[in-house]
Amino acid sequence: MAFCKQITNLKCCGSAFKIVDVYRHLHISSVFQGSVASWRIKQKLPAKGREYGPLTDLPDWSYADGRPAPLSEANKRKIKQNREYLDQIIKLTKEVDKCHELNQQKAASEEEIRKKAIENRLKSKGKALS
Repeated sequence: MAFCKQITNLKCCGSAFKIVDVYRHLHISSVFQGSVASWRIKQKLPAKGREYGPLTDLPDWSYADGRPAPLSEANKRKIKQNREYLDQIIKLTKEVDKCHELNQQKAASEEEIRKKAIENRLKSKGKALS
């Protein structure tokens, strides 16, 4: 629980003013904050209000003639972060594709070895008796 000293109140006592300190008890529950986040997620909103959405994604202003405003530092940082995510996604996707291709090649070579083993099994000698 946090204590916060409020601006002192003035009480009139006869002809003189008396200064009285007033303390207000503030308590913010983490349970309440968690419930707000879970409610926002259930409503398909970001857990925190500043993660994404029109207030963070759209520019703050634009010119009267319709030209877009220059990018803010936050927008530049967000674009850079998204490019890094994109590069990482592409790199990891290529790795997955390469592993999938190697796995198919390995399965094909094992199938080839199995077929050769079946062909090279013992065979009967001579002519078959009829």
